[in-house]
Amino acid sequence: MINKIIKQVIKGFVYGVFIGQTILILDSLIVSKEIFHPVSPYLLQHTNTIMNAAIIQYFITGLIGISFGTSALIFETDKWSITIQTLLHFVINSTVMFFSCYIGGLFPLTARSIFIWASIFLVIYVIMWISLTLYYRRQTKKINEFL
Repeated sequence: MINKIIKQVIKGFVYGVFIGQTILILDSLIVSKEIFHPVSPYLLQHTNTIMNAAIIQYFITGLIGISFGTSALIFETDKWSITIQTLLHFVINSTVMFFSCYIGGLFPLTARSIFIWASIFLVIYVIMWISLTLYYRRQTKKINEFL
């Protein structure tokens, strides 16, 4: 089990950094009219150098990846119902995402911005949960038909 967790940590970190950098590139292409912004303006303002901001941002995106990667192991626990697993997964990842996004300066700490952030996160999470549920139902049906 320890090896599995270590693999998930490494894989999650790499995926988190990759996704974070991809989002920066897409943001620069679409929103910033092809001017690449390698770091969050908030981090740059609070760290005073691009290198310091980039290092912090690197580890923040890696931490988010680790959170999603390792919390996926929750679904391998047969003792809990899928509802408990999903709620636990949601609580862990929403907490890590919230604090990571706040530290990274992606939103200010106001009631309105927290509500907007939580709403967006919840909608995305529900869409992903529904999609995965439908996918696994189809896979189960295919296996049952084969048997």
